[in-house]
Amino acid sequence: MDENGRGATIISSILRHDRKVTSYKIALVRAINDVALSFPDLAGAGQDVAIPLWMLAEWWIAYYWPFVGNEPIRQGPQAQSGATVTNDMAFRPALTSLRRAWEATTSTLSPAAEGFVVRSEMRIPRRHAAYPPTVLTAYTQALKAITKALAMPIRYAGPASQQWSIFPKPCAFAAMPEATTPVP
Repeated sequence: MDENGRGATIISSILRHDRKVTSYKIALVRAINDVALSFPDLAGAGQDVAIPLWMLAEWWIAYYWPFVGNEPIRQGPQAQSGATVTNDMAFRPALTSLRRAWEATTSTLSPAAEGFVVRSEMRIPRRHAAYPPTVLTAYTQALKAITKALAMPIRYAGPASQQWSIFPKPCAFAAMPEATTPVP
């Protein structure tokens, strides 16, 4: 956080303007914080840092893992249109598929914190390569679905009438200002 307390003001604004229907904005702030804690010396004061969306999505796999167990934890009300019930989390089907593939491979029901193990295993190339295609495909699909879902809290963080008021619109690193530091 900078010496002016701007970081605290930004976090406060994100949380104050959250509609509290889902935990996306809280998970976004937490994922950004976890990335910052993983790379504490990455940038100097006042320097922008580019975090790949897939890296934030990896953290979301860990955070939301308990929500997709045998007894799902739902967030907010669910709408029903005829016989179809909408998902409370856009990525619930993909993350549920990942959890089922993981549990089939490990032959156990995974505890709530197992999402952190999955994240860690998938980040280590030799460990990643040891998993069957069913797990790897489900992992890739979960990352894609979560990355897509991340667009909403990034876009609407801050006052309801303003879009992109806290975070800039995601773009390729090559399109960012030259002084931006990428997360490795």
